[in-house]
Amino acid sequence: MSYQNQSDSDHLSIIVGPPGPENIINSVHNFAAKHDISLDDAWTVYVKSKADYFIEPDDSGLSYFSEIFTDILKQDITVSEYFLTHYINTFSADGQLLAKIKDASKREPYIAPAIIFHAKNILDSKGKPINIKLFNELNRDILQRLMLLLWNVNWIHTSISYGYESKRKTVKKEMN
Repeated sequence: MSYQNQSDSDHLSIIVGPPGPENIINSVHNFAAKHDISLDDAWTVYVKSKADYFIEPDDSGLSYFSEIFTDILKQDITVSEYFLTHYINTFSADGQLLAKIKDASKREPYIAPAIIFHAKNILDSKGKPINIKLFNELNRDILQRLMLLLWNVNWIHTSISYGYESKRKTVKKEMN
């Protein structure tokens, strides 16, 4: 199957850790108190506002995400949209996978905001979805380190998902 046919399911995830510098932590606390919302909800608002800022095109028509992906992948890339979700009970506040922490009493779950980019929204210069595998381990590491600097957070995880095929489609194919 062509990677362009997979563009609805193939995606890049940027999973965002808790705020880093004290001024951002204080800002999130103040926002939560002012709006009577949880710290997790306040942090999600902050992450969403950063992502919205990074997806907004500038005067040349490119967003920061487009420019970052262009630099990392060394080809012209246009990023049109993202969606925000959360990883719940997956990571600890210090970025460890909870499943890898053997002592259950030391597991402190963190609700991690995640920015998801479907391949269909990451387009090459011809307007075609990219092959998400271009975000190989090295390129994800570069993206991860850059996002740490730009977003002032304690940690960032990046991952890709590709080649997913639902069981319904598989069963239907086998029946024909």
